Amino acid sequence: MGGVTCAPVLAAAVLLSSSTSASPLPSTSTTTSAGRQERFVYLLRTYPERPPRETLGQVEKLVGEGDFAERDRAEYWLGSAWLSLQERERARRWFEQVQRDHPGSVWVERSWLGMGDVAAQEGRYGVALEWYAKAEGARDPAVREMGRVAAHSTQVLRARQRWAWAAAAVVLMVAVLLAVSVGRHGPLRLWPLPAETRIVLPVLAVLAILAVRQDPGPRAAIWELCGGAAVLVTLSGLRLRAAAPRGAARGLHVAGTLVALGALAYVAVYRGGLVGMLLETLRAGPE
Repeated sequence: MGGVTCAPVLAAAVLLSSSTSASPLPSTSTTTSAGRQERFVYLLRTYPERPPRETLGQVEKLVGEGDFAERDRAEYWLGSAWLSLQERERARRWFEQVQRDHPGSVWVERSWLGMGDVAAQEGRYGVALEWYAKAEGARDPAVREMGRVAAHSTQVLRARQRWAWAAAAVVLMVAVLLAVSVGRHGPLRLWPLPAETRIVLPVLAVLAILAVRQDPGPRAAIWELCGGAAVLVTLSGLRLRAAAPRGAARGLHVAGTLVALGALAYVAVYRGGLVGMLLETLRAGPE
C-alpha cells in the first residue's frame, strides 16, 4: 500500500555481511562460545552461497545453543534478514529479542529502525514514526541520520494513506447518494442500460483486457479503476434517467460523478503502490 520504508535495516544488513572479513571453514563444534562465534562469522560471510532461509535457520539454531561474542549482532541480523524476506512477524520477534537480551548494545539502537520498518511495511505509520523518533535520539550518529531520513519518507507515506482514506470516503458517499436517489424516483430499471454505461463500458472492458499483460500492481489498479468506474457510471446514468435533473442540479450531478471518478482513480493507484511512480513520471516525464 503506497510503498515500504525498510531501507535503513536493509542497508545495515548489507554492511553486516560486507564488513565481515574472510575466514576459513570453521570447525563443526559449536559447544563453546568461541566455536559459536566462529560459526556465526562463517555463516555471515557465506550467506550468498546458499538459500537465505537455510542460513537463517542455522543462525537461529546457533543463537539458541548459547552465548557468544556477537550474539547481539546475530539477533539483529536475523531481524533484518527476515524483514528483507517480508517475514515481518519473525523480524519483529528478533528485534524485540535483541532489545530484551542486550540492553545498551549498539545493535539495540539499530533495532529501533527495524521496528519502525516493520510497522511501516504494515501501513502503521504512526507507530513507525514513534520508533524513528526514538532512533533520532540514539547515540550512534548513523542511526540518528537513518532515523531522520526514514521519518521523512514515512510522513509522506502517511499523508498519501490519509488522502486515500479520504478519497475512498468520497467514492462511497457519492455511490450511496446516487443509489438512494435512484431508489427514491421509482422502481429500479437496469435494462436498457443507461446511455452513459453503453458508451463507457466497452472502453473499460478493453482496458481491463489489456491490463492482463501488466505487472501485478498496475494490473490490480486498472481492474479496480475499471470495476469501480463501471459501477459509478451506471449509478450516475440510472439517476439521470430516473430523476431527469435540469440546469444547476444536472451540473452538480455531473460534477459529483467526476469528483468520485477522480477519487476512485487515486484509491486504485494508491492500492497498487503506484503513487510514487506516478509522481516521478509527472515530474520527469515518461522515459
